[in-house]
Amino acid sequence: MKTAAEIRSEFLKFFQEKEHTIVDSSPVVPKDDPTLYFTNAGMNQFKDVFLGTGSRSYKRAADTQKCIRVSGKHNDLEVVGRDTYHHTFFEMLGNWSFGDYFKKEAIGWAWELLTKVWQIPKEIIWVTVFGGDQEDGLAADEEAAALWASDTDVVREHITRFGKKDNFWEMGETGPCGPCSEIHIDRGPDKCNMQHVPGHKCQVNGDCIRFIEIWNLVFIQFNRQEDRKLVTLPAKHVDTGMGLERVVALLQGKMSNYDTDLFTPILQEIGTLTGKSYGNSDTIEDMAFRVISDHVRTLSAALSDGGLPSNSGRGYVLRRILRRAVRFGHKGLDMKKPFIYQLVPKVAELFANVFPEIAKRKEHVALVIRSEEEAFLRTLDRGIELFGQLVEEVKKGGATVIPGDKAYQLYHQDGFPRDLVDLMAREQNLSVDDQGWTLAEQEHKERSQGKSFTYEVPQGELEGLSATLFLGYAELESGAAIIKMLGSDKLILNRTPFYAECGGQIGDTGMIYGKGFRFAVHDTQKFGDISVHFGELLEGDLGNLPKHVSAHVDRERRRKIMANHTATHLLHWALHQVIGEHAMQQGSHVGPARLRFDFTHPQKVTSAQVASIERLVNSRIYENIPVRKVMLSLEKAKEQGAIALFGEKYGENVRVVSVGRYSKELCGGTHVFATGDIGSFRIVAESAVQAGVRRIEAVTRDMAVQQTQKEQKVLDDIRLLLKVQDDKLATRIAALQEDIKQLKKQESQQGQVDARKLRDELLEKSPTLPNGKLVVAKVESMGMSDLRNLADLLRKASVPAAGIVASVFQDKVFLVAFVGEKLTGGTLHAGEWLKAAAGMIKGGGDSRRADFAQGQGSEVKELDAMLETMKGSIEKTLQ
Repeated sequence: MKTAAEIRSEFLKFFQEKEHTIVDSSPVVPKDDPTLYFTNAGMNQFKDVFLGTGSRSYKRAADTQKCIRVSGKHNDLEVVGRDTYHHTFFEMLGNWSFGDYFKKEAIGWAWELLTKVWQIPKEIIWVTVFGGDQEDGLAADEEAAALWASDTDVVREHITRFGKKDNFWEMGETGPCGPCSEIHIDRGPDKCNMQHVPGHKCQVNGDCIRFIEIWNLVFIQFNRQEDRKLVTLPAKHVDTGMGLERVVALLQGKMSNYDTDLFTPILQEIGTLTGKSYGNSDTIEDMAFRVISDHVRTLSAALSDGGLPSNSGRGYVLRRILRRAVRFGHKGLDMKKPFIYQLVPKVAELFANVFPEIAKRKEHVALVIRSEEEAFLRTLDRGIELFGQLVEEVKKGGATVIPGDKAYQLYHQDGFPRDLVDLMAREQNLSVDDQGWTLAEQEHKERSQGKSFTYEVPQGELEGLSATLFLGYAELESGAAIIKMLGSDKLILNRTPFYAECGGQIGDTGMIYGKGFRFAVHDTQKFGDISVHFGELLEGDLGNLPKHVSAHVDRERRRKIMANHTATHLLHWALHQVIGEHAMQQGSHVGPARLRFDFTHPQKVTSAQVASIERLVNSRIYENIPVRKVMLSLEKAKEQGAIALFGEKYGENVRVVSVGRYSKELCGGTHVFATGDIGSFRIVAESAVQAGVRRIEAVTRDMAVQQTQKEQKVLDDIRLLLKVQDDKLATRIAALQEDIKQLKKQESQQGQVDARKLRDELLEKSPTLPNGKLVVAKVESMGMSDLRNLADLLRKASVPAAGIVASVFQDKVFLVAFVGEKLTGGTLHAGEWLKAAAGMIKGGGDSRRADFAQGQGSEVKELDAMLETMKGSIEKTLQ
């Protein structure tokens, strides 16, 4: 039986013999395509070629591409684990033609590989072709159908036609697209899983698992514009994609992808860690095995390419995936402690020969996953309990839909992603009110976020334009010709000294002059190989633009940027010397005022280490070392020890920036000519970005001098206030801190005494009802913390009590509702009281708990009336 590694190798070797260049997989976290969260197809790295905005030195290519499909149009997350052939992460084997061969060769070679090399019986192969689409005005792809019939010996009845849904491939809402021809495998009538369904018919693109697609041949002819119209591309291309997981299952004779050697080592490792075994069934336990084995591959690939879990964008998608895996482990495998992170070494081992970056960063990946597991497990049990209360409430009322606003609270307060809430609801035969969720989400975003801005240029405006020649390494002023002007704020030149934002370095600013023409450049951005100058037309007529202009970069600003960029390289080197080689760049920002450098490190960088790093960088600056920039082949650069950043995709030839024998990195940014031009280097901040990632912020040149002067002034002011010399400042401040600590301790002890005294007074004054004391009271000038403490003392009192305490503090009304420990478990619900009370004073709060709830409101004048109303309402429940 062929191994997965052998199958992958045979595919690449086959196309290499067909004169294809074998290229590396691009990062699964794309750095230069804002339309994609993750690389979801092999063609993503060639998108600029298909659009005519970029080029390669080869016309034919093949590779195995890391892909993630969990968002947007291509989203397989919900079915992963439920079936045995969908995945969030998969390898896509692919071959491409860039204006070279087309349908004839693509179809012929696909047939040759499948039937001659892999010897798949032709009798089980079915193919589909595009049957046309009236809406887009597209005819059927008769050319492909004819080629299948004439150039292969596929069974003629196995050539079928389908519409746009199945046989017209589009990367996303916009972008390259075209008709496709899919290759399906008939696994036999006995493999049908829907024989019990009346009227079911097994067929290609049907509902059962008898037929399964393994390869898609896409013939890229069009570009889908933002207005949904199709325009013909400058040249015709071929883009094919074959899921490695599926073809391995086929060639290894497995019905399930999880039974192949791509997954069995991970499943065995899960069994070792959990004490359970995988049985390839539909039970929740086996589903958990499949989900976790799939998701840990996704996380390992994404995190090793620079992705990080967060609360927005692709980071939120990664957090969703991880929390879905944690919940399946919690419910299906009874794992209450972090364990998924322990699977990372096994994933790294499996991919060592094809994606070595995972092994190189496995410690970092494991650290991030473990931290996320620990964080979610802290809230998971509480969230499950609250969800259970919500389900009980919904079912008690005879409903089948969970209110969207209440379901959303599980997300923004307990970290349950929407798809996880939906999954838990389905397990209870319920659904979530989508409109209510969306409304609650929008209200939350409006309260917590401001507006963001992104640069956009309609893709159609750039089609067919030549690449912009960049002159800015050697020149800050140059002549140029205007290629195109988009409105009055976007300008494209044939050549430019302006650096377009890339690799963490921000874009240049400056001026562009011509006869009767002035354009202020506020930023420069890159789209493929084309630089777009964003700014403001100060003088000129859009209908009569000059043929020639003069472009001038802001020199002083650029010099500061160059100093900061070279400083990041020295900082990277110094980090390796002080804290270790594991400190790899995770991200950076290089501007004129300061630099920011994110790197992998499991703990805080100590003050002593910061000082050592700063000294090392400044030592190299004082040596005034020449900074050398040369172009080398990627292979040669790596041989010489140049650092290639994880998550970056490099071309065949790369620019290497070297600082003596200290630093050597692949970098396309602008740099000083010698380290002395940096002037001076000061670290101004060290902080955590998230688990396993630290951040250093620093300044150079005049900003470093200003930072030193600023710190000296602060020191002088403190010395004057405390009236001590520099060498005694630390001792004096420590003594003051100890004095403050003792005063706070005394104050806290007195506060506890006062709170207990107030509790006793309230209980004594409150009426006694059949089920306990009714405490509804207003107390003077208490903040929320003190009010919570008082309510907690009342809740734990020896006398059973329930009610609401309120206080006006800083023009707000704070409320806490409680049900005493001796009264819980019945029909009394503090959350419901709090919700009703807060509504009367134009407020709100957390109303989910039955024993304790807090909130606040703004209508101080309504407080007395509200307390009187709530007193009567609660009194009825205590009778």
